[in-house]
Amino acid sequence: MKRIAVVCGGWSPEAEISRKGAKAVAAALKRLGFETHLLELTPDIAVRLLELKPDLVFPLLHGKPGEDGSLQGLLEIMGIPYVGEGVKVSSLCMDKDWTKRLLSERGVEVPEGVAVRSSKDPVLEGWNKFPAVVKPAEGGSSIGLKVARDKGELLEAVEALLKFEKKVLVEKVIGEREYTCGFLEGRVLTPLEIKPKSGIYDFETKYTKGAAEFLPVRGKLGERIRDLTLKVVRILEIQHLCRVDFRYDPRADRLYVLEVNTIPGMTETSLLPTMAGLEDISFDRLVELLISAKATGG
Repeated sequence: MKRIAVVCGGWSPEAEISRKGAKAVAAALKRLGFETHLLELTPDIAVRLLELKPDLVFPLLHGKPGEDGSLQGLLEIMGIPYVGEGVKVSSLCMDKDWTKRLLSERGVEVPEGVAVRSSKDPVLEGWNKFPAVVKPAEGGSSIGLKVARDKGELLEAVEALLKFEKKVLVEKVIGEREYTCGFLEGRVLTPLEIKPKSGIYDFETKYTKGAAEFLPVRGKLGERIRDLTLKVVRILEIQHLCRVDFRYDPRADRLYVLEVNTIPGMTETSLLPTMAGLEDISFDRLVELLISAKATGG
């Protein structure tokens, strides 16, 4: 019987979300007949992996460390195969600033914005596009995301975030319609439109039941989103799994890539499993596909 370690938690602000997903994945693995171990990401994780001797590691970590390539690098040094993307892709996609730069250079539209490391950065003095989104350059689950409607709110939001983050993104708000699309082992899934009742898909909305609607997107727009998702996957050299988030400006009829998540949420009601369900891929089958694919590293 294959022994699989699901690594979760850690000390990022998203640790509790990762634990919930890891429990769901571990339960699926047990139903599939695998010897399954949940491991909390701690400073002695290498020692514990050496003791456990897993055949495969399933990283279910959001944010740093774990989603940024650091755990993936450790596993490669240790010669342990793992699920998901490798060091290069993980580290690149963790930094929204560099992901946007690369995609923009390859012809993918991204929101106009700037990355700053200080609230006194001169570029902020010249910023005049409001409302603006202020968010960490590294991180997920929309933790720390703020909407600034004037220069005062902008500087306040940047200063508040820089107490905890090294780099902050300021972006022009694009349209009012948000979409997401998943990629799973060579397959682009049916996209979803995200309709938050509060108007913004922030951390509280993401994890409050009934705070948002998720509607399948088909027809021409759905095909455009799927095609753009595949283009992003190819540019970033993603091999196994990701979720790409978009904003759409209906007046200009333009799609913009917001960010790329290489370890999407994996509770049974998370966005990627929901999209897989639209393709008749059950949660257990989704997990089975991920562990059956050619493992990274090892």
